[in-house]
Amino acid sequence: MHEFNPLNERFKKEYEDALLHGAHKEKSTVDAIWKDINLFEDFTGKKDFISFNTQQAKDFKRWLAKQRNRNDKLLSISTIRSRLANIREFFKWLAMHPKCIRKVDGNAVSYLRLSNNEERAARATKQKPSPTIEEFRKALETMPSATNIEKRNRAIMAFAALTGARNAAIISMKMKDIDLENFELWQDPRHVNTKNRKNIDTILMDFDPIWKEIVIEWINHARDILKFKDSYPIFPKEMTFCDPKKMKFESGVLSNEHWSNTQPVRTIFKNSFIAAGLPYFHPHSVRNMLVIWAMDNCNQYQVKAISQNIGHEHMMTTYNAYGKLNIHDQRKAIFSIGKGSKDLKDVPIDELLKEIAMRTK
Repeated sequence: MHEFNPLNERFKKEYEDALLHGAHKEKSTVDAIWKDINLFEDFTGKKDFISFNTQQAKDFKRWLAKQRNRNDKLLSISTIRSRLANIREFFKWLAMHPKCIRKVDGNAVSYLRLSNNEERAARATKQKPSPTIEEFRKALETMPSATNIEKRNRAIMAFAALTGARNAAIISMKMKDIDLENFELWQDPRHVNTKNRKNIDTILMDFDPIWKEIVIEWINHARDILKFKDSYPIFPKEMTFCDPKKMKFESGVLSNEHWSNTQPVRTIFKNSFIAAGLPYFHPHSVRNMLVIWAMDNCNQYQVKAISQNIGHEHMMTTYNAYGKLNIHDQRKAIFSIGKGSKDLKDVPIDELLKEIAMRTK
């Protein structure tokens, strides 16, 4: 097998540029696609990409289904689907390349796909559990808050619930992004790592008063006691130092730098829930917790506001992504049908009359 194929390398580089600068993909996404294309190239023995045909596609699918992961288990069907999709998109692009038109078998591209049943199975996801408001409070109340690091850890938990922000956004926020006077948060996409770099204005949501208390206490402590500047992270990483007596690195002081990844946040959540005698709920499950609570306690107008708060342009995105009920809540909702609408609960009579007037015009 040749070490590399010069013609293939040129095509891969062109495709990488097309993804990065034409399709505006993230570098990490493009790197993953590159690896999958390399996998196909290795399978063919570095043959020219323009030799791609239906037989190669069928043989590669059969070969891929027999490959194993790092744990020596067969690749999951979702992994196979993802890799086939990446390679399929590459050959779609190549078939339209000026130098490859009428050379690459465009009809063979469709062979890089699972059966319809396998595609549906690969997209299936198991519903991940989310905590209740009461369980989340229990975890917060169990957390210690004596040291600066403990205060930060407890505040990052409360902040996740108060804002509904994603992990990557939370660790990239700066002190200047939060306005306690107006109880607002600006997720500025110029430095906050929001999904798809969206601009998100968030009104802090104190469904449980303890969230607000903890976050305000932390922000005031960080500004007044720790002397955090506006440019500092709201939740900075620890500063590590070498203890010559113990001959190891330790941490105990907060720095003015951001975490480089979200693993520390997941660890904080895991430790806090386990310490409270609860199962581990992933930080992202907080968004589910907020939406499910809102569906049970808020009217549609309020749910729309919460949907915008967490960065969704359409309410159906919120319902589909986070509004799936567990079987207990599903049963409760079904049995409550005909017993009144939550949307009309506690709505002033003048607002009801105004709404009726608008609808009867």
